Amino acid sequence: MTPPLRTLDRGLNVLGYLNKVRIASAQNIAKALKLPLPTVYRIIETLVHGGFVERVNPDENVYRLTIAVRRLSGGMTSESVFVSVATPVLFGRRQQLKWPSAVSTFEDDRIVVRESTDRFSPQPIGLGAVGRRIPMLSTPLGWAYLAFSDDEQRREILAHLRKSQAPEDRVARDTHHITHMIRSIQADGYCASDEVPYKRCDSIALAVLCRGRVFGCISTVWPHSLIPEDVAISRFLPVLREAKAEIEHNLETAGIEW
Repeated sequence: MTPPLRTLDRGLNVLGYLNKVRIASAQNIAKALKLPLPTVYRIIETLVHGGFVERVNPDENVYRLTIAVRRLSGGMTSESVFVSVATPVLFGRRQQLKWPSAVSTFEDDRIVVRESTDRFSPQPIGLGAVGRRIPMLSTPLGWAYLAFSDDEQRREILAHLRKSQAPEDRVARDTHHITHMIRSIQADGYCASDEVPYKRCDSIALAVLCRGRVFGCISTVWPHSLIPEDVAISRFLPVLREAKAEIEHNLETAGIEW
Protein backbone atom coordinates (compact mmCIF):
# COMPACT_ATOMS: atom_id res chain seq x y z
CA MET A 1 0.00 0.00 0.00
CA THR A 2 1.34 3.43 -0.95
CA PRO A 3 1.91 5.58 2.17
CA PRO A 4 -0.10 8.83 2.32
CA LEU A 5 1.57 12.13 1.48
CA ARG A 6 2.23 13.66 4.88
CA THR A 7 1.81 17.27 3.79
CA LEU A 8 -1.43 16.56 1.94
CA ASP A 9 -2.74 14.58 4.90
CA ARG A 10 -2.02 17.50 7.23
CA GLY A 11 -3.64 19.94 4.82
CA LEU A 12 -6.80 17.87 4.69
CA ASN A 13 -6.83 17.73 8.48
CA VAL A 14 -6.67 21.52 8.62
CA LEU A 15 -9.57 21.77 6.17
CA GLY A 16 -11.54 19.26 8.22
CA TYR A 17 -10.89 21.15 11.44
CA LEU A 18 -11.96 24.48 9.93
CA ASN A 19 -15.08 22.83 8.57
CA LYS A 20 -15.89 21.63 12.07
CA VAL A 21 -15.23 24.83 14.05
CA ARG A 22 -15.92 27.27 11.17
CA ILE A 23 -13.42 29.89 12.35
CA ALA A 24 -10.05 29.43 14.05
CA SER A 25 -6.66 31.05 14.53
CA ALA A 26 -3.45 29.38 13.41
CA GLN A 27 -2.58 28.84 17.07
CA ASN A 28 -5.88 27.06 17.73
CA ILE A 29 -5.41 24.85 14.68
CA ALA A 30 -1.89 23.92 15.73
CA LYS A 31 -3.01 23.08 19.24
CA ALA A 32 -6.05 21.07 18.16
CA LEU A 33 -4.19 19.04 15.51
CA LYS A 34 -0.93 18.80 17.50
CA LEU A 35 1.07 20.35 14.65
CA PRO A 36 4.01 22.77 14.81
CA LEU A 37 2.81 26.34 14.37
CA PRO A 38 5.22 27.06 11.44
CA THR A 39 3.80 24.00 9.66
CA VAL A 40 0.25 25.26 10.15
CA TYR A 41 1.18 28.66 8.75
CA ARG A 42 2.70 27.03 5.64
CA ILE A 43 -0.42 24.91 5.13
CA ILE A 44 -2.68 27.92 5.57
CA GLU A 45 -0.62 29.99 3.14
CA THR A 46 -0.97 27.20 0.57
CA LEU A 47 -4.73 26.94 1.13
CA VAL A 48 -5.13 30.72 0.95
CA HIS A 49 -3.17 30.79 -2.30
CA GLY A 50 -5.46 28.06 -3.66
CA GLY A 51 -8.56 30.01 -2.66
CA PHE A 52 -9.81 27.46 -0.12
CA VAL A 53 -9.15 29.47 3.05
CA GLU A 54 -9.36 33.18 3.81
CA ARG A 55 -8.76 35.53 6.70
CA VAL A 56 -11.89 36.57 8.52
CA ASN A 57 -10.34 39.98 9.19
CA PRO A 58 -7.29 41.39 7.37
CA ASP A 59 -5.80 42.51 10.69
CA GLU A 60 -6.09 39.15 12.49
CA ASN A 61 -4.71 35.66 11.96
CA VAL A 62 -8.15 34.08 12.11
CA TYR A 63 -9.25 31.90 9.20
CA ARG A 64 -12.32 30.31 7.66
CA LEU A 65 -13.18 28.20 4.61
CA THR A 66 -14.23 29.91 1.38
CA ILE A 67 -16.85 29.28 -1.25
CA ALA A 68 -14.35 27.09 -3.13
CA VAL A 69 -14.55 24.41 -0.43
CA ARG A 70 -18.33 24.59 -0.33
CA ARG A 71 -18.33 24.13 -4.11
CA LEU A 72 -16.27 20.96 -3.76
CA SER A 73 -18.52 19.59 -1.02
CA GLY A 74 -21.79 19.49 -2.89
CA GLY A 75 -22.38 22.44 -5.13
CA MET A 76 -22.50 26.15 -4.57
CA THR A 77 -25.86 27.53 -3.47
CA SER A 78 -27.06 31.09 -3.14
CA GLU A 79 -27.29 30.56 0.62
CA SER A 80 -23.68 29.40 0.91
CA VAL A 81 -22.51 32.36 -1.16
CA PHE A 82 -24.49 34.73 1.04
CA VAL A 83 -22.99 33.27 4.22
CA SER A 84 -19.47 33.44 2.76
CA VAL A 85 -19.94 37.06 1.69
CA ALA A 86 -21.80 38.29 4.77
CA THR A 87 -19.73 36.72 7.52
CA PRO A 88 -16.46 38.63 7.01
CA VAL A 89 -18.41 41.88 6.69
CA LEU A 90 -19.99 41.38 10.12
CA PHE A 91 -16.72 40.17 11.64
CA GLY A 92 -15.13 43.38 10.39
CA ARG A 93 -17.65 45.39 12.42
CA ARG A 94 -17.26 43.59 15.74
CA GLN A 95 -15.62 46.58 17.43
CA GLN A 96 -18.43 48.88 16.31
CA LEU A 97 -21.27 46.57 17.30
CA LYS A 98 -19.58 45.18 20.46
CA TRP A 99 -22.40 42.69 20.99
CA PRO A 100 -22.76 39.48 18.90
CA SER A 101 -24.10 39.59 15.35
CA ALA A 102 -25.26 36.72 13.15
CA VAL A 103 -25.85 35.63 9.57
CA SER A 104 -29.02 33.59 9.02
CA THR A 105 -30.89 31.97 6.13
CA PHE A 106 -34.32 30.47 5.52
CA GLU A 107 -34.79 26.69 5.48
CA ASP A 108 -37.97 24.59 5.75
CA ASP A 109 -40.16 27.28 7.34
CA ARG A 110 -37.48 28.16 9.88
CA ILE A 111 -34.66 30.65 10.15
CA VAL A 112 -31.28 28.96 10.63
CA VAL A 113 -28.31 30.78 12.18
CA ARG A 114 -25.36 29.99 9.92
CA GLU A 115 -22.60 32.08 11.50
CA SER A 116 -22.21 34.14 14.66
CA THR A 117 -19.54 36.47 16.01
CA ASP A 118 -20.53 35.59 19.59
CA ARG A 119 -17.28 33.86 20.56
CA PHE A 120 -15.19 36.62 19.01
CA SER A 121 -17.17 39.71 20.03
CA PRO A 122 -15.85 42.16 22.63
CA GLN A 123 -18.97 41.44 24.70
CA PRO A 124 -20.05 37.82 24.05
CA ILE A 125 -23.36 36.50 25.33
CA GLY A 126 -22.78 32.76 24.99
CA LEU A 127 -25.92 31.96 23.03
CA GLY A 128 -24.34 29.09 21.08
CA ALA A 129 -26.57 30.07 18.20
CA VAL A 130 -24.83 28.56 15.15
CA GLY A 131 -27.00 25.85 13.65
CA ARG A 132 -30.00 26.86 15.70
CA ARG A 133 -33.38 26.62 13.93
CA ILE A 134 -35.67 29.48 14.96
CA PRO A 135 -39.45 29.58 14.43
CA MET A 136 -40.25 32.02 11.66
CA LEU A 137 -42.61 34.31 13.58
CA SER A 138 -40.85 34.26 16.96
CA THR A 139 -37.92 36.60 16.30
CA PRO A 140 -37.07 39.72 14.30
CA LEU A 141 -34.97 37.51 11.99
CA GLY A 142 -37.98 35.61 10.68
CA TRP A 143 -40.15 38.69 10.36
CA ALA A 144 -37.45 40.64 8.51
CA TYR A 145 -37.04 37.77 6.04
CA LEU A 146 -40.79 37.41 5.59
CA ALA A 147 -41.39 41.13 5.09
CA PHE A 148 -38.89 41.42 2.25
CA SER A 149 -39.60 38.10 0.53
CA ASP A 150 -41.39 38.38 -2.80
CA ASP A 151 -45.17 37.97 -2.68
CA GLU A 152 -45.14 34.40 -3.97
CA GLN A 153 -42.61 33.13 -1.44
CA ARG A 154 -44.35 34.98 1.40
CA ARG A 155 -47.69 33.41 0.52
CA GLU A 156 -46.08 29.97 0.38
CA ILE A 157 -44.35 30.38 3.75
CA LEU A 158 -47.51 31.64 5.46
CA ALA A 159 -49.61 28.85 3.91
CA HIS A 160 -47.26 26.26 5.41
CA LEU A 161 -47.18 27.98 8.80
CA ARG A 162 -50.98 28.14 8.96
CA LYS A 163 -51.08 24.36 8.70
CA SER A 164 -48.61 23.98 11.57
CA GLN A 165 -49.88 22.90 14.99
CA ALA A 166 -46.90 24.45 16.79
CA PRO A 167 -47.93 27.24 19.21
CA GLU A 168 -45.25 29.58 17.85
CA ASP A 169 -46.76 29.37 14.35
CA ARG A 170 -50.30 30.20 15.44
CA VAL A 171 -49.90 33.90 14.66
CA ALA A 172 -49.71 33.01 10.95
CA ARG A 173 -53.51 32.65 11.02
CA ASP A 174 -53.96 36.27 12.15
CA THR A 175 -54.13 37.99 8.77
CA HIS A 176 -54.57 41.48 10.26
CA HIS A 177 -51.48 41.13 12.45
CA ILE A 178 -49.40 39.70 9.60
CA THR A 179 -50.35 42.57 7.30
CA HIS A 180 -49.63 45.19 9.99
CA MET A 181 -46.22 43.70 10.82
CA ILE A 182 -45.11 43.38 7.22
CA ARG A 183 -46.09 46.95 6.35
CA SER A 184 -44.38 48.28 9.47
CA ILE A 185 -41.13 46.38 8.83
CA GLN A 186 -41.08 47.35 5.16
CA ALA A 187 -41.53 51.00 6.10
CA ASP A 188 -38.76 50.89 8.74
CA GLY A 189 -36.41 48.64 6.76
CA TYR A 190 -35.75 46.44 9.79
CA CYS A 191 -37.45 44.50 12.58
CA ALA A 192 -36.67 44.92 16.28
CA SER A 193 -37.64 43.18 19.49
CA ASP A 194 -40.17 45.79 20.52
CA GLU A 195 -42.46 44.03 18.03
CA VAL A 196 -41.19 40.48 18.66
CA PRO A 197 -40.00 40.30 22.29
CA TYR A 198 -37.16 37.97 23.34
CA LYS A 199 -37.03 36.39 26.78
CA ARG A 200 -33.40 37.27 27.45
CA CYS A 201 -32.12 39.56 24.72
CA ASP A 202 -33.28 42.30 22.42
CA SER A 203 -32.45 42.08 18.74
CA ILE A 204 -32.54 43.97 15.49
CA ALA A 205 -32.58 42.23 12.10
CA LEU A 206 -32.25 43.37 8.49
CA ALA A 207 -32.95 41.37 5.33
CA VAL A 208 -30.21 41.26 2.69
CA LEU A 209 -31.38 41.38 -0.94
CA CYS A 210 -29.79 40.98 -4.34
CA ARG A 211 -31.69 41.60 -7.58
CA GLY A 212 -34.99 41.70 -5.73
CA ARG A 213 -34.47 38.42 -3.88
CA VAL A 214 -33.90 37.90 -0.16
CA PHE A 215 -30.73 35.91 0.47
CA GLY A 216 -30.88 35.94 4.26
CA CYS A 217 -30.66 38.23 7.26
CA ILE A 218 -28.07 39.88 9.48
CA SER A 219 -28.76 40.75 13.09
CA THR A 220 -27.33 41.93 16.38
CA VAL A 221 -28.42 40.93 19.89
CA TRP A 222 -27.80 42.46 23.29
CA PRO A 223 -29.08 41.88 26.87
CA HIS A 224 -32.23 43.95 27.25
CA SER A 225 -31.40 44.59 30.91
CA LEU A 226 -28.25 46.53 29.98
CA ILE A 227 -29.23 48.76 27.05
CA PRO A 228 -32.58 50.42 26.38
CA GLU A 229 -33.84 49.42 22.96
CA ASP A 230 -34.07 52.95 21.57
CA VAL A 231 -30.45 53.58 22.54
CA ALA A 232 -29.33 50.27 21.03
CA ILE A 233 -31.17 50.89 17.77
CA SER A 234 -29.69 54.36 17.37
CA ARG A 235 -26.24 52.87 17.99
CA PHE A 236 -26.41 49.62 16.02
CA LEU A 237 -28.82 50.30 13.14
CA PRO A 238 -26.45 52.58 11.17
CA VAL A 239 -23.67 49.98 11.45
CA LEU A 240 -25.96 47.17 10.31
CA ARG A 241 -27.25 49.27 7.42
CA GLU A 242 -23.67 49.88 6.29
CA ALA A 243 -22.97 46.15 6.55
CA LYS A 244 -26.12 45.33 4.60
CA ALA A 245 -25.16 47.75 1.82
CA GLU A 246 -21.66 46.28 1.60
CA ILE A 247 -22.95 42.69 1.49
CA GLU A 248 -25.53 43.54 -1.18
CA HIS A 249 -22.84 45.25 -3.26
CA ASN A 250 -20.54 42.23 -2.94
CA LEU A 251 -23.33 39.87 -3.95
CA GLU A 252 -24.24 42.05 -6.92
CA THR A 253 -20.63 42.19 -8.14
CA ALA A 254 -19.75 38.55 -7.41
CA GLY A 255 -20.11 37.67 -11.09
CA ILE A 256 -22.52 34.80 -10.40
CA GLU A 257 -25.66 34.02 -12.36
CA TRP A 258 -28.05 33.45 -9.47
